[in-house]
Amino acid sequence: MIDGKEVKQESGQKNLKFKIAIVVGILFVAYIGMAIFFRNHFYFGTTINGVRASGKTVEQVNDLLTSSTNSYTLNLDERNNKKEQIKAKDIDLKFTPDDKVQKIKDSQSAIGWIGGIFKSKEYNNMVTLSYNKDLLEKRFNALSCLDSKNVVEPKSAYPKYDSTKNAYVIVPEVLGNKVKKDDFYKLVQNSINSGNTSISLDESKVYEVPNNTKDSEKLKQAIKTLDKYVGVVVTYDFSDRKETLDGSEINKWLKVDSEKNYDITFDNDAMVEYTRGLSKKYSTFGDSRPFKTATGKNITISGGIYGWLIDKKKEAEALVDVVKAGKNVTREPIYIQKAVSRNRDDIGNTYVEISLSNQHMWFFKNGEMLVSTDIVTGNLARGFATPSGIYPLNYKARNVSLTGQGYSSPVSYWLPFNGNIGIHDATWRNSFGGGIYKSSGSHGCVNTPFSKAKKIYENIEPGTPIILY
Repeated sequence: MIDGKEVKQESGQKNLKFKIAIVVGILFVAYIGMAIFFRNHFYFGTTINGVRASGKTVEQVNDLLTSSTNSYTLNLDERNNKKEQIKAKDIDLKFTPDDKVQKIKDSQSAIGWIGGIFKSKEYNNMVTLSYNKDLLEKRFNALSCLDSKNVVEPKSAYPKYDSTKNAYVIVPEVLGNKVKKDDFYKLVQNSINSGNTSISLDESKVYEVPNNTKDSEKLKQAIKTLDKYVGVVVTYDFSDRKETLDGSEINKWLKVDSEKNYDITFDNDAMVEYTRGLSKKYSTFGDSRPFKTATGKNITISGGIYGWLIDKKKEAEALVDVVKAGKNVTREPIYIQKAVSRNRDDIGNTYVEISLSNQHMWFFKNGEMLVSTDIVTGNLARGFATPSGIYPLNYKARNVSLTGQGYSSPVSYWLPFNGNIGIHDATWRNSFGGGIYKSSGSHGCVNTPFSKAKKIYENIEPGTPIILY
């Protein structure tokens, strides 16, 4: 006898199997139906050159591609919110409905549609598009972003001197808007061929970029070095005057290669310009000078080669090392020629004074007059006039034979100050002073009584100013 419970259980199992069979049947029919559908239609999520081909036939997609190509516009998003466009009509853009769209469809298996619907498929550059390359180049080159008038070059961050702080600050980089033309052109071509309708020039990285930014470690190190340099104070010692050189001037000499490694160099021309100004202010070589004569008369004396002369080039070179050392210093400039006194009155109180018109000579040492004597200078009648001016004593020598055209004169004391012109004893003369020099003067030298020449010789040193007026 069959238990009722067993009959009921058997009946339930049959119902479940029946239901499963129905569901499977429905799914199979649906699968077959969709397979039939996808024999002539594209998978869902299919895009061809920017055209949504989902569930569409090849013919429909060709029509859409034709329509979208005819109305195609490539939008260019540039910096500073500027926008430009390249349109299909600008370049004679056309779509050719050949077998390429069909091949894309054929690559999508109808029976494999289940796997295809769960992922998007994009097909770019796989259809036949054509355009006039000359027209594209013409339109591309006409873009405002390529016009030199609108282009801002990228610029690296750089150090700038701040006079209020006597220090350098960082000026951030300038991004500019200059594009890498070749890369940009290729991007435009690819976008047109793939149907892409928008290009962000920033996101596409077609802009040229600065070589260095404000965060550069090399820039930060350069700032430290520059601050060290402009922190230097140089005090020039001119005895009764001082001249200060500091960062307000030094910064003008410093060049920084901000586009490479922030190498710091010194501008020699700018430095020589500074030392030229220093020389103009403090060199006295050949200057006209006010002078109070032994007789109490105030005159101005010009000419000659006496005085201080700063070596502009060598001093500029020396300053490079001074600044690089980064320490405050007090110094004298490098001189080509020095004088006796570095005071504003560089003649000092030890000098020889010669009045050519009065034919008289004085020698002062440390303000005390040691010699006052009549002399004989160059022969005016024969064109040997002794030149006026201020000259340094070149050297002094004993027992010298002075020779020239037609003469040879041995002297005991020789004190040259202007080439072959000098002070010396003249034992062959019996008288000095008066008008002798006008017709019976020397060849240009200062003829002096023996004892007076000896006195001067014994108390004078090379470099002592010889003043003639």
